[in-house]
Amino acid sequence: MKRLWPGKKLNKKAGFTLLEICLGILILGYAMIILARLFGSVTMSAKASEFETLASNFARAKMEDLKNRDYDSLPDGPWTPDVWAVDVSQALSQKGILMFTRQVKISYMKNVGGILTISATDEGLKKTEVKVSWNERGKVREVDYTSLVARGV
Repeated sequence: MKRLWPGKKLNKKAGFTLLEICLGILILGYAMIILARLFGSVTMSAKASEFETLASNFARAKMEDLKNRDYDSLPDGPWTPDVWAVDVSQALSQKGILMFTRQVKISYMKNVGGILTISATDEGLKKTEVKVSWNERGKVREVDYTSLVARGV
């Protein structure tokens, strides 16, 4: 046996075979693919949460506006939908502009034996509904808020 330097011997069994190196690279590559997919799904999930938060804020703003109005100033029936556009060019899951559509509907309600039902006439109770919808990756998603407003005594 040859000596590389004093105290160390050259061992023919030291090192990896080509098969071991290829197998190690294959396992490492597979692990990297799994991590890349996981990172992508986490990023898309975070963007979906961000869009839902934007929609909730858009709906809540209208609901607060309705709560601050007088009972008699709330017209019944559906309102014309309004649209809010958000630039999401920096998002990985979307490109361009994301459109949120907000719809408001106010209905007369009545209490029949402890059960609320829709009424054709004003009996001192109105139900306000705010729905915000948007299209995310080919699916329509929506957020709904509902509140009851009673005529002041």
